[in-house]
Amino acid sequence: MRQIKLLMVVALVFTVSACKSPAKEQQAATEEKAEQAEEPQVAPEPEEVEVAWVTPTPESWAVVNDYEATWEPRNNLFGGYWDNWRYRAGDCKLERISPNGPAHLQVTYTLPAENSQCGTFDYLKGEKGKAEAVSIEAYAKAFVVMKSGDAQTHRVRLEVVELDPYDAAGQGYTGTSRAFEVGPEWKRYEMDLDKELHEFFNRKKGKTIGIRIDRKDQKDQPDGVVLVDGLGFISR
Repeated sequence: MRQIKLLMVVALVFTVSACKSPAKEQQAATEEKAEQAEEPQVAPEPEEVEVAWVTPTPESWAVVNDYEATWEPRNNLFGGYWDNWRYRAGDCKLERISPNGPAHLQVTYTLPAENSQCGTFDYLKGEKGKAEAVSIEAYAKAFVVMKSGDAQTHRVRLEVVELDPYDAAGQGYTGTSRAFEVGPEWKRYEMDLDKELHEFFNRKKGKTIGIRIDRKDQKDQPDGVVLVDGLGFISR
């Protein structure tokens, strides 16, 4: 008899607990929602958006070429000649285009060999074949504004070259940036001159600024199209 009463008590306790459990869970959930509602909602910080080109051009920018001038005579804003260069069968075909008003430089590259390279150069002063030295001591950075001209991502380097009057080609130390990933959006890429120029680079004798496209940077991508909106220096 005692066993039957004990079983009845256990069953009654279990039934009551089972009946109360959902109500307790619902109450707990309601309290949790209320606590969450009382917590202040922090607005996410706005993402920084890098502006590729600033208009009007900041006074700290010394723009060497914005490709707005006519194709011939081929003179940049520093009064220097500009063109392309080739190495080991590499080729960078240059074309000035203006799809929506402002002009850009379209660089169509072909790099057939594993060591092929090509690029552009802008004299800081001087006519074709007669580069003159220009001081770049006042500048902290070099910059270039680029985007992909096709469906691919490209790897492009920025270069600043020293004039060596004793060299047969007039070329001294070459400062080359890291390889920039150039995608579908216009972006400004910068080269820190203090970090990326050789310690013996004579900044009183700057010769050229330009881009370099190396097959080794492109992996299995031997050709492509890059658009350049302008390049130059930024003062300290």
